[in-house]
Amino acid sequence: MKDNAKQLAGILKKIKNKEVFHVQIPPKNKLVFNQVVPYLFLYRQFFSQDPMLSELVKSEPAYFRVRDPQMNVSEWIAPILNQLVEEFGACLIIEAWASDAAQEEDIQIHIARKNVQAIAQYLGKQLSTEESIAKVEILTDSKTNATQSLSPSSVQLDNLNTNIFYMGLEIKPKYLLGVDQQILPIDLRHFREAISRSLSKTFFEFIRIHTLSKPTAFKISQPKKMLPLAWEIDQKLARESQRFDFLLLITPTNSYDAWLQFKKGNYRKTPVFRYRPMPIDPDIIKRNLYNLHIEDLFDPSIAYLFRDKRKELDQMMTMLSERGKEGFLLGSMQVFGTVNEKLLEKAQAILTITTTDREVKTKEEDIVYADEFAKLAQEELDYLKIQDPNFGTTVRLRDDIYGVMVNQGVLNISKQYSLPRNRVKALIQHEVGTHIVTYYNGKQQPFSLFRLGVPGYEKLQEGLAVLAEYLVGGLTNNRLRILAGRVIAVHHMQQGNSFIDTFSVLLDKYQFLPETAFQMTMRVYRSGGLTKDALYLSGLIELTNYIKSGRDLSLLTMGKIREDYIPIVEELMLKGVLRAPALIPRYLTEPYKEALIQLKKNNNGIFQMIQ
Repeated sequence: MKDNAKQLAGILKKIKNKEVFHVQIPPKNKLVFNQVVPYLFLYRQFFSQDPMLSELVKSEPAYFRVRDPQMNVSEWIAPILNQLVEEFGACLIIEAWASDAAQEEDIQIHIARKNVQAIAQYLGKQLSTEESIAKVEILTDSKTNATQSLSPSSVQLDNLNTNIFYMGLEIKPKYLLGVDQQILPIDLRHFREAISRSLSKTFFEFIRIHTLSKPTAFKISQPKKMLPLAWEIDQKLARESQRFDFLLLITPTNSYDAWLQFKKGNYRKTPVFRYRPMPIDPDIIKRNLYNLHIEDLFDPSIAYLFRDKRKELDQMMTMLSERGKEGFLLGSMQVFGTVNEKLLEKAQAILTITTTDREVKTKEEDIVYADEFAKLAQEELDYLKIQDPNFGTTVRLRDDIYGVMVNQGVLNISKQYSLPRNRVKALIQHEVGTHIVTYYNGKQQPFSLFRLGVPGYEKLQEGLAVLAEYLVGGLTNNRLRILAGRVIAVHHMQQGNSFIDTFSVLLDKYQFLPETAFQMTMRVYRSGGLTKDALYLSGLIELTNYIKSGRDLSLLTMGKIREDYIPIVEELMLKGVLRAPALIPRYLTEPYKEALIQLKKNNNGIFQMIQ
C-alpha cells in the first residue's frame, strides 16, 4: 500500500508539473499521459477483452488500461481526476466496454449527471455522422448504478468532484463475426477510426466549453518524437512519389513539332506523340507502397491521409503501366473523375453566351515571349521571397514541353511560348501565386504529401488558380471559354470520339482557333486519354460555393489539399501538427483583396460568369 501511495503521489506531481509520462502500475496496468490534458480514457481490459478497444485505447492522448481484476480503480482514478480539475477547472473521463450481442444500438452512451448531458449529445452527434456507425443512443443511469454492470470495482460517481464529467460507452462489437468471434479487420479499423475521430472532436469541444483553457493550448508537442511510425511512412511515401514526375511522363515531348505537322497536313491526320522513357518499374513502386504498415497508425486522421495517398499512387502506377493504351483512360477516370451532365451543360452554356477567342494581334509589343515572361515570373518569386527569406525556386526555359507548367515547385516554360500581354499578370498568379505558393507552404508542413498533393487536390487547386486570375482582373471571356472547351473535349473523348473528331468540334462548332483547339485536344488525348482538364471549370464552380459560404480562402493555400480534407486540416492545425501558410499570394492582399470582399457581398462577377 505504501508503494501505491508513493507511486500515486509521483503521478499527481507529474500532472501538476505538466510532465508527459508512461507509468506501469503493478502488476499489469498502464497509465499514460502523452500530454497532460483534462481528459482520461478508461479501459478495464480484464472485464472486456475486445480487439477494437485494445487498439482504440492507444490512440487517446491520456488513458488508463487496467488488466488486473483485483485493482481498486476508484482509489487511483479519483485523486488523478481531482488533480486534473485543480489544474484545468474540469475534466472528462470516458470509459468504454463491449456490449453483449443483444444490444440493438452500435453504441450506447451512459451518463448519470445532468451536467454531462450536453457533451454527451455532442459526442452522439459526432458518432452519428460516421458511416460505419448506424445507431447511437444516450441512456441516463442513476449515480449508483451507472457502472455497476461493469465490475465490482466500478468507479463510484458519488465520490467524484462535480466538475468531473463521466461518460460510459457500451460498444456493440459488430466487427466480430459468428460464434468464434472472427475479426473483420477492415470493419474493425473503420469502427475504431470513427470512434477516435469523434472522441477527439468531443475532447476539444469539452475544453472549449467546460475548462479554463483554450483548445489551442493542447497542441501536440514534439510530434516527431510522438509519432515515429507516421514520420517513417511519410518519408517513404514521399520517396516513392519523387521517383517519377507523373505530369512530365504523360506529356508529349514533341507537341510543338506535332502541331506543325498536323497543320501542314490540313488537320486530317492524327498526330503521333512521343514520350519520355519510363525511369521506374510501376510494379516495384506498388510493392514498396504496400509494404508500409499504415494499419499500425492509431491516429485516424493521419492514417486516412496516408492510406488515401497510397491508393492514388497505386492508381497512378497503373496509369503509367498503361500509357498509350486503353487502360490509361480508365485509370484517369478513377484518379481525376469524369464529366457529368451538369458540368457538360455548364460548359456548353458558357461557350454559347461568351464571345469567340478570335483575336487580332497587330502590335508586336502586345505579345510577351518566353524570355520576357520568365523575367516577369522571377519578379513575382522575388516578391514572395520578401515574406520568407527561405523561399526559393527557379524558372526553367525548355524545348520539350508545350506551354507552361509547374512541377515540384519549379516553373517550366516552353521556349516557343508566347501570350498576350494582358494575360501575363493572371498567368503568373495562376502558376506562381497558386501552384508554387501552395507547393512551398505545403513544404513547410511536417508531412510531405501537402507539398506533393493529397489525392484529388487538382480540382480545388486549379479552381483556386483560376480564381486568382479573376481577382487580378485577368479572367477574360476567352480564358473562360478555354476552360469550358476543355470540358467539351474531355466529354467527347470519353464518348469514344477520335482526336480528329474532337479537334473538329472545337474548331467548327465552338469556333476556337486551330492552334488553341489542337492544344486542348492534345492535352486531353495524351498518353491514351486524360480527364484532368475538366477539373479547371468544376474546381472553379466548387470554389465559388466555398466563397459563398463565407469560409477562409487563405486556408486553401496551406498546401495542395482538396475541400473534403479541410476538416482534417483544421483538426491537425488545432493539434499543432499542421502550420498556417508561410506565404500569402499577391491576389489575397491589397488591392486585390477588395475584389474578393466585393465578390462575397454582391454575389456577382465570377458567379455570374459561370452560372
